[in-house]
Amino acid sequence: MLARGAFCRLAAEVPKQATHDLPKLATLVQTARSGFSLPTRSLAHVLQLQTRSYATAKAANDPAAPVKRAVKAKAAAGKKVTKTTTAKKVAAKKPKKAKKKAAPKKPAKKRKKVLTDEEKLKAQISQLRKVALKEPVSRAKVSAFNVYIAENTKSTKGHTALSEFSKSFKDISPAEREKWNQLAAERNEARLAEYNAWVKSHTPEEIRLANNARKLLKRKLAGKNKGGIARTQLIEDDRQPKRPTSSWTIFFAERQSSSDFQGISIPERSKLIAAEWKSLSASEKQRFEDQGAADRQRYAREAAAVSSTAG
Repeated sequence: MLARGAFCRLAAEVPKQATHDLPKLATLVQTARSGFSLPTRSLAHVLQLQTRSYATAKAANDPAAPVKRAVKAKAAAGKKVTKTTTAKKVAAKKPKKAKKKAAPKKPAKKRKKVLTDEEKLKAQISQLRKVALKEPVSRAKVSAFNVYIAENTKSTKGHTALSEFSKSFKDISPAEREKWNQLAAERNEARLAEYNAWVKSHTPEEIRLANNARKLLKRKLAGKNKGGIARTQLIEDDRQPKRPTSSWTIFFAERQSSSDFQGISIPERSKLIAAEWKSLSASEKQRFEDQGAADRQRYAREAAAVSSTAG
């Protein structure tokens, strides 16, 4: 606690206070004059008022205070402008373009393998075999002997030699041979029916292309043991028009059917007929030429009809 006299001295030394602090100071002074002692916390408040009042008074009496305040205001304004300008500059900057992704590298092209002549031939033959088609059953007719061997081989499970079958077949009676002939005829008929059904399952155009492929196969396999004659025999299709007959073929067929060449071998007969053809005059050949022309026209009509049906 402070004595009242000490407080009065302290109050006398306090510089001029700011206007808004005067009521509080007056209350404190009045309390001290009335004889009441001031607590220490009140004294601390007085010191705070003194310090603030002193700073306020000093600022009020300072002649350069307005200039300082103006400088501070300009500095603050400059900072605001700088911040605004910087913000505008940042906003004005164009966004960076996204980097284009590098295009994926194309895989290196594989070099084509150079085929040898033999490999090329194999590839061609393989392709032709696909187009040539494959019959489900052979067209070759079976004989009574074939049927006899097939049936007896099943019963003996292949333990009997072929020579023994051949000998026993020769010793069979006429009645037994007739039985085997009938079995062979039935099997040939069944095979032919199956073959014709297979042919009809393809279009005439497919059969035509298959026959063309078989002709090429026959040429490429000539003299080579590569597949034998498999799929080289032309397919028989009654829907296909019969190939036209030439004038020479018509003449040959007519002369061969005559009795002039009986007992003469086919090679010798062919030579004699060819010599006769060459010795004919133009007028004598004309009859055969007309027949050949008529047959070619017939073939053209039939081929056109087949093509229109296929289309």
